[in-house]
Amino acid sequence: MSQATTPRKRRFPVGTVIVLVGGMALFSFLSGGPVVPDPQGPAASAAPTARSSAEAAQAEQLLTSVVTAAGFGPVINGADVRPPLPPEMSELPRTVVRAATGRDPNGIPLVALSFADAAAARAAAPRLAAYLVAPVNLVLVPPDARFNLFQSGSLLVILQRTPSADLDSEAANTLLMTLQGMLEEVPLTR
Repeated sequence: MSQATTPRKRRFPVGTVIVLVGGMALFSFLSGGPVVPDPQGPAASAAPTARSSAEAAQAEQLLTSVVTAAGFGPVINGADVRPPLPPEMSELPRTVVRAATGRDPNGIPLVALSFADAAAARAAAPRLAAYLVAPVNLVLVPPDARFNLFQSGSLLVILQRTPSADLDSEAANTLLMTLQGMLEEVPLTR
């Protein structure tokens, strides 16, 4: 008599799964749990670094003094800001300080580009001014973006505003007037 072979049912190895999951949980607990990012740490930035710590401190000090003179809180560690720049200026060191207000806690960004000296900044200012308003270069910014450009020594400072997205347009106007009173404005041809 021949016996028909019946397929044997395989049982799911529940015990093995329990041991693996339990082991991973125990390991995670003993190692302190998952790594949590430090919200107080410096923000990652793709911005080129300053040529020296003195240069970075000078730019940060200038922007902070403008923000505080306007009556706002300076935010130094924040998201990187990338205004449209001519290709030859994209590798220049830049410093970002934001003007935080009650309505806009992230802050209105001010970007300082560091040049080798005041003469180099003055020579680059007209090129940057023309670039900031050239329609072909404004593809990556909102259609109603507005720019203002200022010079202070070896720094060119950019204020970029977007009226349709401003969380605190009154503060943006105050910041603009403060910049106009403290720094030399570079005219933009519109």
